Amino acid sequence: MSIVDPHFIVISEGALSKVDDFLEDYKQPIFVTDDILYAAYREIVEDFMGGEVTWLLVSEYEKGKFSKASGKDIILGFGGGRSIDTAKLLARDTSLDWISVPTAASHDGIASDVASVSHNGYRYSEKCKSPIGVIADLSIIEKAPPKLRLAGIGDIVCKASSLGEWRLAHARNDEPFDQRVYSLVKSALESVLQDERLDTLVRAEIDSGRAMTIFGSSRPCSGTEHAISHAMDRGTTELHGLQVAFAMPFCLHYLEEAGYSDYKAENMRQFLVDHAMPASLDDIGISADQFLDYVNHALDIMNRRNRYSVLQHQGADDTQILKTLKVLKYL
Repeated sequence: MSIVDPHFIVISEGALSKVDDFLEDYKQPIFVTDDILYAAYREIVEDFMGGEVTWLLVSEYEKGKFSKASGKDIILGFGGGRSIDTAKLLARDTSLDWISVPTAASHDGIASDVASVSHNGYRYSEKCKSPIGVIADLSIIEKAPPKLRLAGIGDIVCKASSLGEWRLAHARNDEPFDQRVYSLVKSALESVLQDERLDTLVRAEIDSGRAMTIFGSSRPCSGTEHAISHAMDRGTTELHGLQVAFAMPFCLHYLEEAGYSDYKAENMRQFLVDHAMPASLDDIGISADQFLDYVNHALDIMNRRNRYSVLQHQGADDTQILKTLKVLKYL
């Protein structure tokens, strides 16, 4: 069973130096990371740990094969999205607890029980385990490429559309809804819109992950804008957070028409422009025809997941979509 709330959350400068303090009940940790972070931080981590530790590189991980984890009693996901997702998968495979140690604020999966995996060009979510703790060292996270932080902001601000669509889906299609979870995600969104400090962003990402775990699915934080991003993964290489932010004003347009948006599409598009985030088809490197194809695939994804889309609700066809793209200056 997933743990809804981590036992501890530390967000501070130098938090990594305290990592050994949180492992008093464990004797055999295994750190999951990527090759670049391993080269940069192996000696630092082992110094904090007081000796050599076992490492599993993301490139070494294979589902169902976890010999390196044999005899270990705790997993630490040290890195960005792929490292943390791999730690989640390993924890699920081995039934071990895991601790999230993010090195970038690039996504809202820091403290969630959902891992993003790829299959046949598509990315999809797999249910795993939520972490027993989060150790977010701001002095490390702030060294990550600025684009990763922008992606993290994008993954939070896109909740402007996912939350509105969730309310719509509940009211018009009887999808499950939880006001407490809604308020938690809304608070995370508002915090980042009002304050872009790194610690605020990290906290918002953690709270979004907690919300998904509490509710039991990604629905509160993932709507049609996420489905469009998953469809885009087949043909683009942009970061997930920037893709969902890119699709968000488009979805908000239809949510405004339906009366289920607390945010104006034009204002949120301007937010993207002000932050040098992709806000047009040219910015993200796709054509109008490609976007229409991605939208159609996104609707298929929503249908397969039994999620009600605002595009379905509004009956948006290709002609209407192209008109919306012009109104919102995507074209």
